[in-house]
Amino acid sequence: MADYTLVYPPAHNATYVKATTTYSASYYPYFGTDPAKSLIGTSLGTSWLASAGSNTNQRFHIDLGSAKIIRRIYYENYHHLTIGIDQGAKTLIFQGSNTAASFAELTYATDTGWTTLTCSQNTFDEHVGADTEDPKYILVTNVTAYRYYAFKFADAWGASVMGVRRVSLMTQDRYNTSKFFIFLFEAWQKHDKLWTPKLILPKEGYSY
Repeated sequence: MADYTLVYPPAHNATYVKATTTYSASYYPYFGTDPAKSLIGTSLGTSWLASAGSNTNQRFHIDLGSAKIIRRIYYENYHHLTIGIDQGAKTLIFQGSNTAASFAELTYATDTGWTTLTCSQNTFDEHVGADTEDPKYILVTNVTAYRYYAFKFADAWGASVMGVRRVSLMTQDRYNTSKFFIFLFEAWQKHDKLWTPKLILPKEGYSY
C-alpha cells in the first residue's frame, strides 16, 4: 500500500496561494492551505470563500516553491460549524505547471501553460452536516514534477458562493525510486534481454 506525504507552499500567504476571488479578509485563499488552522468550529479565518455570488468558475492556485510530483489530494470541504455545507466546492479540474505567468493568471478559462491531470474523481464530496473533521482523498495520475498546481472549481454544492475548508497536496513516498527500477526493467526488455541490469546506487544523501 502506497504511503503519502503532505507538502505545503513555503508560506501560507498571498505570494504562494491565490484564488480568482475572495469573500473578505476573513476568508483569504491561504487560510485554506494552512495546517495550523482549525478544521472544526467557525470558518472565519480558517477557510477560503469566494466573493459573494461567486458559486462558479473559480481558480485556486498553489505554489510549492519547488517542483514536486503530486500523487494525491487531501481536502476537507467547506463548512461553518454545522451549516454551510452546500457552499463547498464541487466539480473540479486539477492542473500542473512550471510557468510563473500561469500561476499568476487567475482567469478561469485561461489554461495557457497548464497541463490537466487525471484524477480518481473530479468532484469534492460535500462535507458531512456536523461540526467535525471529514478528511477525503483523491488520487492523481501524474509522473511530472510541477511547482505550480491549480484547482479549477466549476461550481458549488448549491449555495450562491463556494469555498473549501482545507486543501493540501501529497507526494507518494519512494515514487521516484520505483520509476528508476521500472526504467531499468523496460530498457532491459527493449534490448532483448541481452544485458543484465545492475543496481546503481543513488548519490550520498538521497532519501528513500
